[in-house]
Amino acid sequence: MIAKQIMEADRDALLSCDVVVTLLDGAQVDDGTAWEIGFACAKGMPVIGLRTDFRLCADSDGGIVNAMIQGSVLGMCRSADEVLGVLGAPGQEMASAQPL
Repeated sequence: MIAKQIMEADRDALLSCDVVVTLLDGAQVDDGTAWEIGFACAKGMPVIGLRTDFRLCADSDGGIVNAMIQGSVLGMCRSADEVLGVLGAPGQEMASAQPL
């Protein structure tokens, strides 16, 4: 698959989602994940961040990840169980994640 096909497949998959959950572990947020967050935000889709990494990679006071990423997500979760709690049962409204 060439790069454009990969991007288009990713974009089309994102458009079929009701909510986007992003894994933000690592020394820096993955480039593709950052693109997905930006795309979802531009489309008005809710994005939840998951960071289980103990390292901070923030560039702002009290930040967990890059300010542009952290400012784009509805909330930041620290475990998969917390993400599931935010998502709730099918048909229910999402609960609040940790405020940013």
